[in-house]
Amino acid sequence: MNKLFWLLSMLTAPLSTAVSANDHQPVYIYFGLEPDIITNYTSETNKIGFISVAVEFMLADNNGLDIIEMHEPLIRDKIISLLGQQSPQHLRSLTGREEIRKEIQNEVNNLLKQETGEAVIENLLFTKYLLM
Repeated sequence: MNKLFWLLSMLTAPLSTAVSANDHQPVYIYFGLEPDIITNYTSETNKIGFISVAVEFMLADNNGLDIIEMHEPLIRDKIISLLGQQSPQHLRSLTGREEIRKEIQNEVNNLLKQETGEAVIENLLFTKYLLM
C-alpha cells in the first residue's frame, strides 16, 4: 500500500499546474500486488522450476482501484494459474515474456468483466521477473 501512495503522489505532483478544460488527460493510478507472486512450472523433463514476478496494474481511476482491491484473491489465482501453464522456453524468451504479460492482462480483464462488468486494467507491468 505504501508503494501505491508514493506512486500517486509522484503522479499528481506535475498535475498541480493549471490545466485548461480542453487538455483533460487521464490520471493513471498504479496498484502493486503484494507480496510478489511465486509459483512453480514443470519442464518437459518433469523438473520443477520457480518463477517470481512483481505485478503492477495501471488503472484509469479510483473506481478501478476499488475493484482490484476487492477481487485481489481471484486475480492472484488467475495469474498463478496462467504462469504455471507456461513452458520454460516460453517463460525465458523475451517474446514469450511479452506474450505472457498481454495474456495475463487480457485474462484478468476478462475475469473482472465477468465479476463486475468492467475491465479496469489499462496496462499490466512486470517490475520483477525472476526464473529459478
